[in-house]
Amino acid sequence: MSTIPRQIPVFTGFGFPARLGTLTLVLALTLLTGCAHGLIGAQKEPSLAIHASDATALGMMATRTLQGSAGDDSALHLIPGGLEALAARLALIERADRSVDAQYYIWRGDASGEILATALWQAAERGVRVRILLDDWGTRPTERELGMLAAHPNVEVRLFNPLPVRWSLVLGMLADFERGNRRMHNKALIADNQAAIVGGRNVGDEYFESHRDFAFGDLDALVLGPVVRQLSAGFDEYWNSAATARVVPGEAPASGPGNPGVIELQQAVQNSGFGPRLDRGELRFHHGRAVALHDFPDKVDPGAEGGGAPHLGRQIADVIGAPASELLLVSAYFVPGAGGVEQLAAFRNKGIRVVVVTNSLAATDVPAVHAGYARYRQPLLESGIELFEIRAKGEGKHASHVRGLPGSSRVSLHAKLMVVDRQTTFIGSMNIDPRSIVLNTENGIVFSNAAMAESIAAGTEQAIKASAYRLELVDGELRWRASGADGEEIFVTEPDAGFWQRLWMGVMSWFDLEALL
Repeated sequence: MSTIPRQIPVFTGFGFPARLGTLTLVLALTLLTGCAHGLIGAQKEPSLAIHASDATALGMMATRTLQGSAGDDSALHLIPGGLEALAARLALIERADRSVDAQYYIWRGDASGEILATALWQAAERGVRVRILLDDWGTRPTERELGMLAAHPNVEVRLFNPLPVRWSLVLGMLADFERGNRRMHNKALIADNQAAIVGGRNVGDEYFESHRDFAFGDLDALVLGPVVRQLSAGFDEYWNSAATARVVPGEAPASGPGNPGVIELQQAVQNSGFGPRLDRGELRFHHGRAVALHDFPDKVDPGAEGGGAPHLGRQIADVIGAPASELLLVSAYFVPGAGGVEQLAAFRNKGIRVVVVTNSLAATDVPAVHAGYARYRQPLLESGIELFEIRAKGEGKHASHVRGLPGSSRVSLHAKLMVVDRQTTFIGSMNIDPRSIVLNTENGIVFSNAAMAESIAAGTEQAIKASAYRLELVDGELRWRASGADGEEIFVTEPDAGFWQRLWMGVMSWFDLEALL
């Protein structure tokens, strides 16, 4: 089975191939205006994940991969590369026989989004049931666009926590800020209830090494086995929750010009060879106990606070337990708060090594979050925590779990993971900041495999030597130390950040916005 169909129409946004010929169709996912057409908030029927069958193509693949493992073991393949991450999603969609469930915070109307939407439409044409659950804030499609997406009889689309006024983001937030500020940040793609991809990536060119000017360094996991059924159960909770609204099928998509970047990206995915390697069993899978975790959907309901399940951070701690020797935290947005600093300092007092990797000011895509994080750098360093900030531009091409597209003009860390004692790993959507802990819903998996944990920890150490600043305190003042082709450099101000970036961060630091970060 080829990774990319030989003749695939080109279109923008959530586009769809014609049933006859190669008609080019258009459905742009944009932030442009759109009027309410009464397509949001219609009555919805509950539905559940389709039973996992070992007779499907993915079921047989999972059985082969897990052969010889313990009955409750799952298998996990790490996906650090963006292009491979896109190819992996396409491979699962194309090999699905019965169902595909997709849950994302952001789905862009660019080449990557178009290619994946096309694959989902083609799966629906084969008779596969497709369920797409999108956060209303992150994706922001109009009712008309959503209706076009749901036009196929085998496709159902739901929005999570839709804003009360959808045609204006500002008015929608003002109408109910307390609820509208809480978003579904989860990411998952599940095929036939047999294989799934989880991690930090949304759907968009910048997540898949396809953006010419910017790239997110991230980490996903392709998983097989019992943990997939746990992920499906979590998807069902969100799909059937009171916080979702069904999108009523709308008018047929209109024809129009295509996205010029699609063909090039299709060829790059084809050349990656991911699908054939998956079929031949050539991918490296780690085997071990896996647990899927997620916040409960009612976390977005301010009135439900205090009565629901513990937030994802607490669930992770309950599953992994306290570190005994080392804790590695990789978080694109890191705002630990006073309580988090105290907890990490307590680990250091017990002799536990604590390593934190996050973005530098020049690398971050959210300067306000960096301003919230910056106030904790000195107390973290004083407590003995090893603190690293990813550089916006790295030196050369490195095999890395925290780097993005080599050679891109700017790289930003987007991964969210933790490794405990080089034995157990969490990979998911949760940053270590107030937004992830308190406001947004998150998901991920905890995986117990020492070889994989060691691989991630060692790969991260390699990456930060080549592509990160190590922060230090010298006479109470911050210093950024970096190794480069010309030797070691030491910076006394935020490196690679321009005057206006530093000024803006300084202004943001005047305000107490931590609860919103």
